[in-house]
Amino acid sequence: MSEAAKVFWIVAPEMATVKPGRALWWSGGRQRQFESLENAVRFVMESLPDCDRSTAMIQTDNASIQYGDIERMHAGMMM
Repeated sequence: MSEAAKVFWIVAPEMATVKPGRALWWSGGRQRQFESLENAVRFVMESLPDCDRSTAMIQTDNASIQYGDIERMHAGMMM
């Protein structure tokens, strides 16, 4: 979990204004770079507001990690 990772998420109030057929990223998407996947997972689960958390995705050089997998990774880190 030491590889660099980038978190992408959509801010909830801006998600409500998205028009069908328009790209979500240009409708209020945010991103943040992290030096490790572990820090990216912690950011999503411990820093993002609940209303934005479920829109999060983590991108590494080798994978795109969706929210359900982020939740499981975080639970595993807490053991």
